[in-house]
Order: sequence, then C-alpha cells, then structure tokens
Amino acid sequence: MMNRNFNPSDLLAASKTLRENKSWAIFTHRKSDGDAMGSAAALFEAGTNLGKNVSWFSPDEKLPEGYRYLPHFGDFRTCEDFSFIDDRNSSAQAPVFRHWDKPLVCYNKKIVGASTIGGELVRPEESGKFEDTRIPRLQSWGVCQGTLYVFLDCASETRSVSGYEAGKGINSLNIDHHEDNSLYARVNCVDGSASSTCEMLYRIFDADNWVITQRIAESLYTGIFTDTGGFSFSNTSPLTHNIAAELIKLGVEPALMTDRISQNKNQADLQIWARALSRVKVFGEGGIFAVSMIYADDFRETGADTTGTEGLSQMFMSVRGVKFIAVATEYPDGAVRLSIRSRDGAPFGAGEFAREFGGGGHQKAAGCNFDYPAKSVMAELESSILRKYHECLNTHQ
Repeated sequence: MMNRNFNPSDLLAASKTLRENKSWAIFTHRKSDGDAMGSAAALFEAGTNLGKNVSWFSPDEKLPEGYRYLPHFGDFRTCEDFSFIDDRNSSAQAPVFRHWDKPLVCYNKKIVGASTIGGELVRPEESGKFEDTRIPRLQSWGVCQGTLYVFLDCASETRSVSGYEAGKGINSLNIDHHEDNSLYARVNCVDGSASSTCEMLYRIFDADNWVITQRIAESLYTGIFTDTGGFSFSNTSPLTHNIAAELIKLGVEPALMTDRISQNKNQADLQIWARALSRVKVFGEGGIFAVSMIYADDFRETGADTTGTEGLSQMFMSVRGVKFIAVATEYPDGAVRLSIRSRDGAPFGAGEFAREFGGGGHQKAAGCNFDYPAKSVMAELESSILRKYHECLNTHQ
C-alpha cells in the first residue's frame, strides 16, 4: 500500500534538498542489511561525484563483510549517540558523538577514554592538543554546521543513532519505503509501495537527471535484489523490474551480483546457521509457526561474527508449511533481537508482531528487541506467537 503522504513531487524535493547542501551525513539503521548499505553506498558515491563532503554512520559495530564490494564500505563509521546541529542556530556547536564500543569521544571539549576521530587515535592525556583541532577533525567526517542529515531505510528516527529529535527543524532528509514510517525529517520522501530504499533512491536520481555510474548502479541493484529476495517477494512490482533493467543497461551484471550477494558465507557463519537449524521448533496448527535461537556463546565458540546471521530467517521460510518465523539472537552484550519473516497465509504479519514489542518493519519482514533472559527466550517467543494467534482468531469469530 502506498504511503498516504507520498506525492511524486517528493522525489524532486528530495533531489533539490541533496543538491542544495554541500555536506551530507548519512545514517543507516541498526543491523544494516543490503538495502541500507546499498542505498548508503550509492548516495555516498553520488555525493562524492558531485563534490559533496559525505560521511556515513550507523549504530552497528561493523558491517557484514560480504558487502565489502560496495563503494565506500571502508568509509563507514560506528556511532551510537549523535548530537545533531540545528542549522538555523548560528551559535550551534560542533556535533558530539560516541562510539558503540568505546567511551565518550568528545564532550564539552574533553576527551574521555580513547577512540578514533578522523582516522587519528586520541587519548585522554592529549585533550589539550585536541581542543584546538576539534572542529576541523569533525568536519573531515562531514559533520559540521550546515550539514544535511540523511536517514536511509529508517522507518523512525529511533532505528539509527540516538540523539535526533523530530520536530526540531533539523536540516534532515528521510528516504524510505516502510509503510509505518513516522515522517520525522524536515523533508520526507517515503513510498510504502516501493520495493526498497534503493528503488526510491533510483527514482530520485531519475526524476532529476542525476548521473548514475556503474558503481552507483551496482549499489542500487544490491538493495533491490536483497529486499525483494532476488525478485521473488510480493513487493516486486513491474516498476521494480523496469528499474533493474535500467541498472543492467548501466553495466550491472546479474550473475556477478548474485554471486557477490549470495555466495558470501564463511565456515564460521555456516556453523552458526547449523546451530540455529538444530534448535528450530515448528508448532501451531498445521505447523505454520517456527522459532529458533542463537546464543552469545555460539559466536564465541565458533568465532563467527554477529553479521553472519543475515539471511538466516529467510532460509527458515523454506520449511514446508511455515508461514511465520522468528529467529532470536543474543548479542555479546546480552541484548536479544528478533528477526521476523512472514508470507501470504500467515494469520498476522511480521511487522504487526514486531510493533507489539516496540519494533517495526514490513508486513513480510521486520525486527524488534525481545527483553527476556536468553534462557527463557524460546519459551516466551512461542508463547507470544500463540497468544497473538489466538487474539487474531477471536477477532475474526
């Protein structure tokens, strides 16, 4: 269903906003997927080609190695907290940001702990030296007064770095395709009928005659391919195929891209998948539900990275009869997150279930935090799914 607030003129408004600003800070969501990374890589490359000062942030500690082929993969910066400048305030200070796995980097011109700013290691005893060069170093990351903050594939401001407050007039742009997008930016370009954020970004480029190089085309194709399940999901439209065809004309090789996207698991990843497969439980009338769990110890014992679980939830959908799957992952910090998938015929959608736990996403793919101790997650998850199922049955009686 198309976002009720979408207007084709939003495409030109987004393009105008990007062109008018010389500095862009791009933000993608936590646990970035192919669409988030593909759209960020494409926009980063487009901005660089236009001479913009571009940076890219996410709460993720690192990005999945399988996507290293994307341009500007190495320019990604980990950031959990960010102090956004209101560019209408001429006295605004330089932004403050904190790394995911390190203490505060810069706060009121003081250094706490040690971290990397603009590629340089800064330690507490160097705070006096850092004070005079603080703003130039931050500006080298593209975060300075007058920066446009661009949120890609983020249904709400809470899905990316913390610190952004909607309604404050911050110079911001929101490009997305989630139906439940809260339209939190100053400029919003959101169409819930689009297959992916990469599809939206292509439409923005196409509407205002941007030059789409092969590197940009491959990045856009990555997001469209992953968010449509290789053009197999119900969000794949005639327009999606037409855009893919245009990207192929620009130099994208489908066979090569499929290899890059799909053939990227290492042995440790496979060991994690094997453990998840061994724990799967199918239940419900006709075996329509399935759940599984990955524990923090699994990562430690196999040496796998937390990014290696991408695609696992979708693989469980190949189980005959399963219409709804939730895979719980316990991260090293103890947090548990659900990756949820559903298909036609499920009594409720993935997004609907995720929103009950403060998450979000699409009808067919969503995610959320699941605040239960790891040892009780499987039982609580099964119970929550069955409870939701019986609520749906009662509603339709």
